[in-house]
Parts: sequence; structure tokens; C-alpha cells
Amino acid sequence: MCYKEVISINNYMTKNEKISQSLKEHFKNNGHHKKGKKGWSQSKDQKKNLSEKIKAHYDRVGRVSEAHKKARNKANVYAWRARKRNAIPDDADLELIKIIYENCPEGYHVDHIIALASGGLHHQDNLQYLEISENCRKGKGSCYDKSKALEWQKFLT
Repeated sequence: MCYKEVISINNYMTKNEKISQSLKEHFKNNGHHKKGKKGWSQSKDQKKNLSEKIKAHYDRVGRVSEAHKKARNKANVYAWRARKRNAIPDDADLELIKIIYENCPEGYHVDHIIALASGGLHHQDNLQYLEISENCRKGKGSCYDKSKALEWQKFLT
């Protein structure tokens, strides 16, 4: 005689065995859920109304272009690097710096005249537009062709 037969004869079960048996009976009668429990889901009309609300919101607020998103992201990355180095002075205008990044002409990078890695500050007076090739060649040094640099003040009105 095996152990389970003894349990069924004595009709003695532990709490875990009772739970296990009741679950087996439940799933035997009701079937197993393939993707978990069924929950609340949106109807097609609710989904359509939600998408219309989102579109109306962005029409009201205004959509931004991919170039604008990239410029804003780049400005945020450089601001993070500057915070990491404690290079943002109190008089820095961060909104103006974002505008400088957004208005960068095609083929140019926003360059720190004195690089952050060399102890420069993330300040609007330390920024300029520099050709991409020249900016990559410059790195954190200060030796570059200054004739290829543009002042950002000329591009903002």
C-alpha cells in the first residue's frame, strides 16, 4: 500500500494538499486560462474616442518635428554633462541655450568654445556654431580654424 492510498483511507490531508486538490477540480471543470485571467478591455468606440482626444490635444498644443526633438534631446544631454561637472553657472539662461541648439544651421554643431572637458562652462557666452568636421577634429582642445565658427547671435532675432 502506498502513502496516497493511506491518506485517502484515513481521509487526512494537509492544507496544501486540499488546496491542490480543489484547484485540480476547478480547472478540470472550468478549463485552464491560456493568457491569464480575462480583464476589462476597451471597445472599438472607446479606442476611437481616445485616439481622437489625443489628436485634438496635439492639434491644440502643437506638434514638434523630428529635428526639433533631436535638438532638444542634444541640449538636454549637454545640460546633463554640464551638471555632472558642475559647469552651469547661476546666470546661465537654459531656455536660451535650448533655443540655440534648436536653431543650429544645417552642417554645423553647437560647440563649447572652451570645452566642458577642459573646464569650460555651459553658458550661452561659451557657445558657437562650428562646422561638423572642424568640431570633431577640435575635440576638447582649443586649436581650431576660427574662420569656420559662426556666432549664434546672428541667427536669433
